[in-house]
Amino acid sequence: MSIHIFTVFGDKPAHVEISAPLGVGGATYYVEINNAYHGRLWKTSNGWEHDLHPTTILQGDDVAVIIELIERNV
Repeated sequence: MSIHIFTVFGDKPAHVEISAPLGVGGATYYVEINNAYHGRLWKTSNGWEHDLHPTTILQGDDVAVIIELIERNV
């Protein structure tokens, strides 16, 4: 599964890709922005967890949108 979004962060256009890598197992999704890794999200029995790169431009609202997109497309 792969989701592609074309958006703008501030005044800079961005290509966001959310993908489920093969061989990882479970509900783990990687987030890349302009082909650079920005973190991962995974679903547990307690809900969604995430591990974002310290320098990512993603904020809390962005993560909520990504989770919503994943849940709509799974």
